[in-house]
Amino acid sequence: MKDKSIGIILGVTTGLLAGYLASTLYMSGKIMPGTVINGADFSMVPRSELNDRLSAMERDAYAITVRDIHKNELTINGADIDLNAEFPVEKIRVQNPLIYPYYMLNPGNYFLEPDSVSFDEEKLKSIINHDLLPAEGSTDAPVDAFLTAYIPGAGYTIAAEEDGDTPDPDKVTAVIEDAITERAVFVDLNEEDCYLTADIRSNDTLLNQRAATLNEALSASITYDFGNQKIILNSDTYYPWLDKQEDGTVTLNDEKVDEYVTELKSSTDTAYTTRSFKTVSGRIINVKGPYGYNISKKKEIEQLKEDILSGLPVEREPVYTTSGCQRSGNEYGNTYLEVDMSNQKVYFIQDGNIVFTSDCVTGNTSRGRGTPTGIFSIMYKAKNVVLRGRDYASPVTYWMPFYNGCGFHDASWRGSFGGSIYRYSGSHGCVNMPIPKAKELYSLVEAGMPVITYY
Repeated sequence: MKDKSIGIILGVTTGLLAGYLASTLYMSGKIMPGTVINGADFSMVPRSELNDRLSAMERDAYAITVRDIHKNELTINGADIDLNAEFPVEKIRVQNPLIYPYYMLNPGNYFLEPDSVSFDEEKLKSIINHDLLPAEGSTDAPVDAFLTAYIPGAGYTIAAEEDGDTPDPDKVTAVIEDAITERAVFVDLNEEDCYLTADIRSNDTLLNQRAATLNEALSASITYDFGNQKIILNSDTYYPWLDKQEDGTVTLNDEKVDEYVTELKSSTDTAYTTRSFKTVSGRIINVKGPYGYNISKKKEIEQLKEDILSGLPVEREPVYTTSGCQRSGNEYGNTYLEVDMSNQKVYFIQDGNIVFTSDCVTGNTSRGRGTPTGIFSIMYKAKNVVLRGRDYASPVTYWMPFYNGCGFHDASWRGSFGGSIYRYSGSHGCVNMPIPKAKELYSLVEAGMPVITYY
């Protein structure tokens, strides 16, 4: 009986041992019961399937939210792009199946980060192109900062750049790929500089230098003094004349400057224009001639360009070839020489009063050599001059020319003056006077003094 009991015990023991050994053999190569990895129960999962199971978990759990510049968001799931992860499964220690009860009583809990992740790049690009990137032509392209057109009172200003909302597709794709590789769950495309921006910013050195150079030129002003009026030329008028060079310097458009000076001459010159004149006898006549204000176009252009490029305010008269006595009222003033050729009289008017009178002989009208009529000026005065022509050489003591070889002078060869002598025995065009009168007149006149001749 005792032997029978022993046999039973041995049989049971042998059976249990055989069952235990069979169970350990079954558990060989598997994760022991009670083992938790990344929050999931991996009991009895073959180690060879461990990475695939973990990768599948990562694929199903992973999602990344992408925000665009307008705060719109798109979520891309791991399953959408066939996310695959490689885990360091070797960090899960190999468990001894012979002591699996120990693991059941002392379950393991592990958390593994993948060593790397991969995904289907084509699927990701398709999602980006169709669901994230805007349709072509639906966005605002960047605009570079630029110099504005001239603004009266402000000059040239810099219009700020506009970056718009056009994404850079390659940058967007690269940023999202990097974020997924790093297992990021959120990415802001605007913060990651994924949008095209203007190349020239409002703080651009060259742009600001150009604006400063232009505005420096625009600070110039020229106030033309015409006596009875002033004409102001400032940047509101001349800004279109400025030519910006590639090296940042500023020049002036010669054609524009020429046009302005030409117009200034046309509107202000008095030389060769017709003017009214009240004679000694009280008669009102019209006179025309070279006397008066005549702007030197060439010199005024040069001076004007210099003034503008100086950047300074200037007040001055134009550069004249000839000028009158005054701009207000009669430009010849109230001191001048008057020759009444019908009556063969020379008058010197000083401060509005007749202070000198003389008979004279003017140009021979019968031979077509009449003294020119009009308004002129004494060119200069000289003594002891020989006046020469094609068929004569006449020495004179006092010579006061006023126009084209014609002038006042003494005529010692004449025995009489005045009357109608000029009609048949007049001069070659000069105003002949007795020696004493010529001497007296010589003492009175100065270069530039107006001379008015008429019949």
